[in-house]
Amino acid sequence: MNIRGGWTIQQPVSEENMEVLDIALKGFVGSNFEPMIVATQIVNGVNYVFIAKSTTVTLPAKTGLVKIYVTATPAGQEPKLVNIETIV
Repeated sequence: MNIRGGWTIQQPVSEENMEVLDIALKGFVGSNFEPMIVATQIVNGVNYVFIAKSTTVTLPAKTGLVKIYVTATPAGQEPKLVNIETIV
């Protein structure tokens, strides 16, 4: 059940959510991300938090887990990257 302002966890990540993440990360360099789960929050638009496996493009590559914060607010706006936070 979606409650306005509340968070909803979605697993697996939908194709629509992948499109949002791809738009938000357009032009981002340094790491590749493989989203595993996403939580969404309905506000005046939608906020997203993706939990993803991160792999650097350096040699040797380093892997870890990150939280990727994306916002598509106000409603109708293109998704924007807010922050990438390292978990481990």
